[in-house]
Amino acid sequence: MASENGLTRREELLAVATKLFAARGYHGTRMDDVADVVGLNKATVYHYYASKSLILYDIYQRAADNTLAAVHDDPSWTAREALYQYTVRLLTQIAANPEGAAVYFQEQPYISEWFTEEQVAEIREKESQVYEHVHGLIDRGITSDEFYPCDSHVLALGYIGMTLGAYRWLRPHGRRSAEEIAAEFSTALLRGLIRDERIRAESPLGGDAGSPR
Repeated sequence: MASENGLTRREELLAVATKLFAARGYHGTRMDDVADVVGLNKATVYHYYASKSLILYDIYQRAADNTLAAVHDDPSWTAREALYQYTVRLLTQIAANPEGAAVYFQEQPYISEWFTEEQVAEIREKESQVYEHVHGLIDRGITSDEFYPCDSHVLALGYIGMTLGAYRWLRPHGRRSAEEIAAEFSTALLRGLIRDERIRAESPLGGDAGSPR
């Protein structure tokens, strides 16, 4: 059943809970608070989500899945193009839902308290896949001589932290668009990695940098 804003009732509950968790913290938000904002009684909220932790887990699953989807790769892309495209997709997602990203990172130290061991392992596995992909892209660039040799492990962790940390300030209608910020981030990183002086100066983001794919 859809609500007045076109969302299903479950989606509306999730959206409201996300905003409340981002503003008040998971521990500081009650199911009553979610019910009050949506305009339902608590029993109806429990019909859609049997516990508050299941709402949080749904937020985590969606955020982790979206981040993993951002690392979609095309074999025809160079390593620098693939890194840039990842950054565009990821920052666009964060700009569209900064509260979801905020909840993800705010509650990270405590998820073993809220989730089962299996749920934590599932989230960690998706995070590991994102790291392995970015790490692999940097290694691919080094192996092909596109990039200078570097500690790809450290650089991958730093790059992921730089992009994901944008949730603190990136907004849908900010001074710079997510695409513009992605170009700034990627240019700064890639100009330190690219071996070829001409490419480094003229096209660090790849051939068609203005068209995220």
